[in-house]
Amino acid sequence: MKIFVDTSIILAFLAGEDPRARDVIEAVENGTFIGYANPVVIDEVIHGYLRLATGLSSRRIRQLLARRDERLLKLLRNDVQPVLELFIVLPLAISVNEVLEIIETYGLMPSDALIVASCRHYGIDTIATFDEDFKRVPWLRVVP
Repeated sequence: MKIFVDTSIILAFLAGEDPRARDVIEAVENGTFIGYANPVVIDEVIHGYLRLATGLSSRRIRQLLARRDERLLKLLRNDVQPVLELFIVLPLAISVNEVLEIIETYGLMPSDALIVASCRHYGIDTIATFDEDFKRVPWLRVVP
């Protein structure tokens, strides 16, 4: 079964916060699900995890990354990369008009609209997320 895995699941897994997130990641890892993400999720996971793991502001993280701070790079290599490599990353192949139409139709934030557009474009009808906003998309099955 194909499943798009949203940022909220991956960050909850990395933080060890919710056993449902662990269940989703393990199902992708063992092949029960074929897990998909897109560049929006990659961006949000990397940024969100660095903030979560360090407690630093985005500005400070940007400064440290510019200096190639080994602590941050180690977090990315050791914690984030192994999880993100479980997913097939779908290229964004959508138009501005499509994103705006999804925002207008379902009342979503732009990043969520990009995720919905990816799901629609690639024929994925299930999303693993803790974000309730995706429930406004009637053709998208939200789990857990």
